[in-house]
Amino acid sequence: MLTEPTIAFCKQCKKETATYQYHGADLKKLQLCKECYNEYLAEQMVNYWKEHIAEEEQRTS
Repeated sequence: MLTEPTIAFCKQCKKETATYQYHGADLKKLQLCKECYNEYLAEQMVNYWKEHIAEEEQRTS
């Protein structure tokens, strides 16, 4: 479900802009602008795949 943006301070870049609420790694809500969210999501995806590849290497070794 898409929510409407809120004008608030982005937790990451500290700018007052249109932000959305997202769930962080600890399931707490993060108020992030779209650009910071894209960076946050990319970082989370990279970490996920690094962990997945490491687990796969352990299983096949």
